[in-house]
Amino acid sequence: MIFSTLEHILTHISFSIVSVVITIHFITLLIDEIIKLNDSSEKGMIATFLCITILLVTRWIYSGHFPLSDLYESLIFLSWSLSVIQIVPYLKKKKAI
Repeated sequence: MIFSTLEHILTHISFSIVSVVITIHFITLLIDEIIKLNDSSEKGMIATFLCITILLVTRWIYSGHFPLSDLYESLIFLSWSLSVIQIVPYLKKKKAI
């Protein structure tokens, strides 16, 4: 019961953060002068990555196997992988500065 509630909360948090990040990206496409919005969207993606990571670990503990057995779990893993692909260049860029 606790795992399913935690999973439900993390799913909604990550979806909400992604919705806000997408809106911020659209705003920065229209207006290039707002630098702080771009930084906040990157931090939002890191928060989403952490939520999805905790969600995957929770499902792993709850089910007892790596969460790739059905389409829902596979798509969560795909979104986690795409988040990693997006975060790695951001961290490299931040380290170079």
